[in-house]
Amino acid sequence: MCADVVGYSRLMGIDEEGTLAALNAIRRNLFDPTIADHKGRIVRAMGDGLLVEFNSVVDAVRCAMKVQSEMPQHTEEMPADRRIWFRAAIAMGDVVTDGDLIYGQAVDTASRMEGLADPGGINVSRAVRDQVRDRLSIAFEDLGEHQVKNVARPVRAFRVVMDTPTAAPASTAPKKAAARGERPGLVVLPFQNLGGDAEAEFFLDSVAEDLITELARARWFSVVARNTSFSYKGKAADSKQLTRELGVRYVVEGSLRKAGNRVRISCQLVEAAGGQHLWAERFDGTLEDSFELQDQITETLIGSVGPVLRGAEVERARRKPEASQDVYDLVCRAIPSTFAETAEDNQEALRLLGLVFETDPGDPLANALAAWCRQQRHLMNWPGGEDDDREAAKSLARVAIAGGDDAPLALAVGGAVRAALTRDHDSALAAVDRATMINPKSAIVLGFGALTQCLCGAYDKAIEHAEKALRLSPMEPLVYHAAAALGLACLLTDRFDEAVSHAGKAIEGNRNFAFPHWVEALGCARLGRNDEAAQAVRRLVGAAPRFRLESLRRIRFADSARLQADLDLLRRAHLPE
Repeated sequence: MCADVVGYSRLMGIDEEGTLAALNAIRRNLFDPTIADHKGRIVRAMGDGLLVEFNSVVDAVRCAMKVQSEMPQHTEEMPADRRIWFRAAIAMGDVVTDGDLIYGQAVDTASRMEGLADPGGINVSRAVRDQVRDRLSIAFEDLGEHQVKNVARPVRAFRVVMDTPTAAPASTAPKKAAARGERPGLVVLPFQNLGGDAEAEFFLDSVAEDLITELARARWFSVVARNTSFSYKGKAADSKQLTRELGVRYVVEGSLRKAGNRVRISCQLVEAAGGQHLWAERFDGTLEDSFELQDQITETLIGSVGPVLRGAEVERARRKPEASQDVYDLVCRAIPSTFAETAEDNQEALRLLGLVFETDPGDPLANALAAWCRQQRHLMNWPGGEDDDREAAKSLARVAIAGGDDAPLALAVGGAVRAALTRDHDSALAAVDRATMINPKSAIVLGFGALTQCLCGAYDKAIEHAEKALRLSPMEPLVYHAAAALGLACLLTDRFDEAVSHAGKAIEGNRNFAFPHWVEALGCARLGRNDEAAQAVRRLVGAAPRFRLESLRRIRFADSARLQADLDLLRRAHLPE
């Protein structure tokens, strides 16, 4: 059994001594005696988690259920934002020991499944479920297959459905959101070889394998492993069957036709339950340049599928009644409002994210989005945008980065906020480097990374990543952040015509976003086009009436020595102090 504290870094950041004291009390009063009662042995105890060995799988499950069911009694007097929750998971199998520690697939499997568990929840492997389902009166929810590090085959995980307490008297208090649900599932089916050519067959299998690998990097959805998806090769399986058998919400499929040495490949993204086509594309080429064609297909599909899937998930979440939305749904709904860049949308995003924090205050993407909202409220002088917003944004970004190893977008947005509001540019750059290593073909991750690199003075890298983002996914709704970063990088490297051009493209992407407006104004001013600079400032004030020169002084540019001259140019273009 693996058990781990939810949001440990955030709790330690709030109150290190209090968190450690509370954990020690929980260990002393609940974990240690319960483990002993169920004949378990604590193999390893870290500050935020435990690894426990049992000789009986029934004892392990009973122990985990007792701990999780009694945790609320031990934490009910804690403030809501400091309450401690554990995730737990159980796997079974042979282990190897070096005397004290244990190793083996069972340990790797439990560790991975624990990370997938809900706060206060328990996940188990199929072997554990099979052993105890006829011996204990508990139910299980199938969570599908997951790829586990150091384990060759995907592992099927099951959630223990805990008994619900007797209904309390009706309350007028707002209902908390359910814990984060499973990420939407996606399967890439083997492409159909309509001509039967052996060379084309090998090429198509390589394309499908590349797509599975690259889509899995996004961490936005759960991608069915190759071994499972390829079991459908040559079989007629409709989308509803795949929904039933694999639990997926989306299907990527395609086919190839060949005429001589020319090939035509068709790809499409389908919403599985209803069979609705969400996106389709066609590629023409020859198998003589198969690697180039394969890269083209992979890049185009990755750049297109990500935004389409995110948009579909946002719409799906919007259609659900708010009372039945879980943490994942609320985060999806908050994304458009976060980046709409108006005071009203900003307030709505923070409201939705506040509902998330009531259930899962450590959610990395929610923390990153809230950090961006609080940063913008501070910079744009929106109601509430005082120094407390600045400090809150910095703290939220720190939590997003600390917990973002499985959320590249959280790393990228958190890094951008830290770059703008602190002098700790090294940690901001490290965060976006981690994000782009995890998902190097995400236009939105590259765009926020470029923005961060620009603020930190890494202009060449910013230009490289921004151009790549725009090439990969020109239809990404949020790719205007990449265009804005490219505009600023060109401005600060004295490429003023290009700066004005790229800033204009960013403005077309979102006219409410103040950042590219002042870049456009400065570019025009540097070129001596003062009337155009003044017009750009008027558009800036029209889009963001409360934006001031002081707003720019609040940004921690690496090239701060140049800022005063730029402020003078904007002052001449009539931007208010």
